[in-house]
Amino acid sequence: MRAHEGSASELLVIKQTEHPEEPAVLHRYDTPASSSPRPVPGSEGLWQTAAADMPDQDKAVRRAFQRVHTLGEYFGADGFDTGPDALIVQSRRDRAHKAVFAGAEFHGSRHRLHIKGARKLTGTADDADRAELVSGVCLFSHRNLRFIDEHGDCTELLRADAVPSAARLRSIVMESELSLYEYETVVRQSRMIGDVAAMLPPSLALTVTVDVPRVQYYLYLLDAFQDGLVAAELAQHYFRLVDGRYHHVLDLFCRHIRRALDAAGRPDVPVRTAPGLDPLAECLWESVTTGDIPCDDDLLALMVAGGDPMWKELRELDVPRSRHCLGYTSYLVELLRSAGLSDDGKGALSINVDSFGEALLFDQARQMRQRLGAPEDDLPSLGIYAAETVQTLRPDGHAASLYLTDPGRYAVDEDGAPVDLFRLIDALYAQPPGVI
Repeated sequence: MRAHEGSASELLVIKQTEHPEEPAVLHRYDTPASSSPRPVPGSEGLWQTAAADMPDQDKAVRRAFQRVHTLGEYFGADGFDTGPDALIVQSRRDRAHKAVFAGAEFHGSRHRLHIKGARKLTGTADDADRAELVSGVCLFSHRNLRFIDEHGDCTELLRADAVPSAARLRSIVMESELSLYEYETVVRQSRMIGDVAAMLPPSLALTVTVDVPRVQYYLYLLDAFQDGLVAAELAQHYFRLVDGRYHHVLDLFCRHIRRALDAAGRPDVPVRTAPGLDPLAECLWESVTTGDIPCDDDLLALMVAGGDPMWKELRELDVPRSRHCLGYTSYLVELLRSAGLSDDGKGALSINVDSFGEALLFDQARQMRQRLGAPEDDLPSLGIYAAETVQTLRPDGHAASLYLTDPGRYAVDEDGAPVDLFRLIDALYAQPPGVI
């Protein structure tokens, strides 16, 4: 099984076939010579363009590269520059919306970045006393955990907008190996965290918060449980599967982050685990045993009673109280906490390193920060979102995240040779010897 290491400058695209039993095909595309966006062959809404400071360059692309440049200047980073290309991804639901990921080169690594919060940056990172970085990864993928109903059909539950099941659930099937989504996210974001740490002034205190959901996943099953479609024993089995996966993913993520920080010359940086909805865990275990699920307001009250002042402030803002919004709010809590005021009244430089699908959380956290009365001259909040290592296409050519369109660990190249995608990702993000 070959890793097909290749170059970090290539655009890697995996296209799934019409037949689920067939392996997906890995395609490689070199950086185009032209600054005019070029459609990626076989895709719908995916373009690639060369970096070029030309008057006719796409405005969104030009702005994306400018933000990369501004970010480097703000951090005062040496050895950081724009990369050779940009990736443009058009939303399938909103054809007018497109996200641009501009190439960025660090010490020995390369990413394609979508950056938020850099448009009006003033000053430098030296203005801050501390920096708080938040990153996370979800559990499983839509392929990796399957709910089987009494008719033998798969039922979708791991989305807040999933259509409720009408049939009783019979079993839950989980693949023991990590999904490609989980592994790729851990490796890519760990490397991004190390690269950011290397850019920051060495004297700047930094804390990394790892936000991996656990109890948030319990909530996905509660509607079906209340409707009498899930037995208590199956619900508890699901909770145990979630707990086991949480510890596996969290441990892997923390080890990769620690390794990246060591390579960046920042072994002193503490890595904190976000508590998420942990105060609800015991209550939910008991409730599926008794069949008495607390109402949404009671769950929120339990989070407030836990003593975290951030939850108390959000309750005063009248945040949504639905069960599914609780999980979403827990992620907002960490982003707001990262920008919170310190005892001396000076805020922190807040940095969110995550997958682009979580950028909406960043926008909402900035809006809530204003509602909470953050000073106008407070330190900035930055969102840094590296494009996935491999762009995944559905059989119809539309791009989708690895979480929604996970092809599994193995693919084949255009010649039919097998490719171990885990090994490919390891090779692309390996720390070169002697770097930093």
